[in-house]
Amino acid sequence: MTMQARTVFAALCLALAGCASAQTSAPFTEARAQVMVLGVYHFRAGGSDYVANQLDDHLSPRRQTEIAEVLDRLERFQPTKIVVELDPNREAEFNSRYTRYRTGAETLGVNERDQLGMVLANRLGLERLYAADADSDMHFDQMLAAAEAAGQTHLVEQFRAGMASIEAHQAATRDLSVRDRLIDVNSPEVVGWNDFYMTMAQMGAQADPIGAHDMAAWWGRNIHIFAGIARIAEPGDRILVIYGHGHKALLDQYFRQAHEFQLVDPLTYLR
Repeated sequence: MTMQARTVFAALCLALAGCASAQTSAPFTEARAQVMVLGVYHFRAGGSDYVANQLDDHLSPRRQTEIAEVLDRLERFQPTKIVVELDPNREAEFNSRYTRYRTGAETLGVNERDQLGMVLANRLGLERLYAADADSDMHFDQMLAAAEAAGQTHLVEQFRAGMASIEAHQAATRDLSVRDRLIDVNSPEVVGWNDFYMTMAQMGAQADPIGAHDMAAWWGRNIHIFAGIARIAEPGDRILVIYGHGHKALLDQYFRQAHEFQLVDPLTYLR
């Protein structure tokens, strides 16, 4: 880089820093949209997560009563928009089902999009819901193999110990009520599991840093989810985001850092 280029670059950095400082301190002329990221466990057993979800029938009378209690509490937030974890290409189909559900012509599925999203939207008289997601993948077997090949046995051991701890925690909380389990997965302890991704980020050699590649894709997926939600936001909105709790740490971070939004803690309503 030439001396002239360095000077221009330094001036640009100072200008951006000044803009950021002004943005932090300047009052907003319009009400910021409030966003509540409700981390959820998936209501259907199995799923695509590395640790398989084991749970009972959430269409049973007991679980339906518990879900209704959760909805009573979430309703107090009075969301103006509800976002669910779903490919945006399927949003129109999902809202067609929602329209049929409102007329009694559609039966709800056991997933949290239906049980929480559709039911709450109907209670509030909302005309539609919103979908947000993006593609990414984690190659767990390849990351572990790359770590073994690179002599990173400590990372492999940390990974296996972490997975065992998560499985034990899920087994210990499986019989909690729906509300108590949602309180658990939105707790600082469980949200803090996001730090575990930094162990995976280190896996692999310099020539094949698969861990860093996969974690970059994970961070990128969540920034795309954030941006998709941000695009539908209007000043004064109260947006409820119903999303797998593994995404909560990053989505909370992004909305906290975005000056156009006010982050709302779901525990305020769940407890």
